[in-house]
Amino acid sequence: MQFHKLFSYDTLNKSTVGYTTQTEEESMPKTVKKQYLVPAIKRCFDLIDLLAEKDKGLTVTEIHRALRLPLSSAAAILHTLQALDYIEKDRASSRYTLGAKIYSYSQRRTEQQDIAGRCHTLLEQLVAECGLTGHIAVMREGESMYIDRVPSSGLIQFSSYVGMRWPLHASGVGKALLAFLPEEELAQILKYLPLSKMTQYTVTVRQHLEKQLRDFRRLGYAWEISEGEPGVACVAAPIFGDGGATLAAVSVTGTTHQICDDRISALGLLVKKFANSMSARLGSTTAE
Repeated sequence: MQFHKLFSYDTLNKSTVGYTTQTEEESMPKTVKKQYLVPAIKRCFDLIDLLAEKDKGLTVTEIHRALRLPLSSAAAILHTLQALDYIEKDRASSRYTLGAKIYSYSQRRTEQQDIAGRCHTLLEQLVAECGLTGHIAVMREGESMYIDRVPSSGLIQFSSYVGMRWPLHASGVGKALLAFLPEEELAQILKYLPLSKMTQYTVTVRQHLEKQLRDFRRLGYAWEISEGEPGVACVAAPIFGDGGATLAAVSVTGTTHQICDDRISALGLLVKKFANSMSARLGSTTAE
């Protein structure tokens, strides 16, 4: 029987930490019952699916006929999707096609899979060597997001998952992603980044965070202790790509008993070593 750490984004604002004797994690239902579908949202995605099959696009009348929608409803959905840049309209032909925003999501997904695919075996090796849970994360919409995860083999298990997001200022991977950005880009992000208080240890003063990030940049790795959730600590390092751009960050996560002050330096150097190996796999020649 394993102990599963309560480690979900919903628990952050509650400031609660606990362990439970669950034998298996809860899973989302594989099927969605029809009565729970939202008709307006379903029509939007039906329209997107239809346009995905038509390289030359469709007019509003053709969409109205194909989906058997009222003409006014089809026009309203098209107007909304166009305003949000999910579709584009050719003025000459009045045909609608998928917009660049849709394709950018596909590209992002491909990039994430590429990073995780190339670095997964190294993440497994890191976890085996330190006995902690390993993650790889990227920056998305002002947050850090896990794109790969390898659990430790120990009794304490964190219920993190691929796709899980954390505030940049309160997570080890987030601090690593921030610390190694170009100065101008970092300044722009920090200008609008909300420094919400997650625990009593969260850094919420911008000047303090900026100093912390400068120190992390000098060391080559970052960490946080109980800043995102009480009793949880994380040590992370940046993963660079071709040209030296920061693509992602790799981290190890454990309890504050597993990652104490005396162990941070050794873990930092270890995570940095594996981050450099991951960077080399992604074409970087700048990692030290």
